[in-house]
Amino acid sequence: MTEQMPIPLAERFKAPQGEGLYSGTQMAFVRTVGCSVGQDVCTACDTAFDRIYPDQGGGRYTPSELMLWADGCRHVCITGGEPLDRDLRPLLQACVDSGVLAHVETSGTKHPAWLDGSEKAARRDRMHAIGRGSVGSEMAWSWQPLWVTVSPKPGYRPEMVEYVADEIKVIIGGLGDGPGWPTALDAVRWADSGLLVYVQPRNFENLVDEEALQHVVDLVALYPQLRLSTQLHKFVGTR
Repeated sequence: MTEQMPIPLAERFKAPQGEGLYSGTQMAFVRTVGCSVGQDVCTACDTAFDRIYPDQGGGRYTPSELMLWADGCRHVCITGGEPLDRDLRPLLQACVDSGVLAHVETSGTKHPAWLDGSEKAARRDRMHAIGRGSVGSEMAWSWQPLWVTVSPKPGYRPEMVEYVADEIKVIIGGLGDGPGWPTALDAVRWADSGLLVYVQPRNFENLVDEEALQHVVDLVALYPQLRLSTQLHKFVGTR
């Protein structure tokens, strides 16, 4: 693991977060290339993560270069694709060193050995136990600032939802068809257990699906333990 190992990004941009607790907060977004879930499962995926898009700011960047680019932002959102397909520790440490809060948005299908997801390491406020050392060896654990958003996809790991996630985002209607997609009842069950759970409509690529939005609004009225995530960026025309 080296801090100067470049990370392939499909794109990078700065914009207000459109989803979840931090909706409306200015962030520097870095979208990693690749996704182990894949668009055969997420057939309605609205992001391009398959390759580097230079015209969208994509490229191969070291964590130091990304921190220089993100200067002025207090939040860096690492998204995908599936960012946990990669060892993010150098980038997470660069965020700590720069005094910004790192956010990771994941499908919950990957649980890397360096991210503690045990019940014993129950979440602290915006802090997670990160392992230092080689994967496969005994880890030395330390707590560092990190916000993890889990939007469960088929094959999600229960501990990623129950012990790792700071917030859970359930896409109502999923992003595809078939078994394994979390339902509104799953969202209610997780919220009833004390977790922070958002429900979000399955929208079009660049526009809001008004019928899907109304369905989610009705869900929140019926189950007030849930919260509404609207994809604000699709209302205001940002990325």
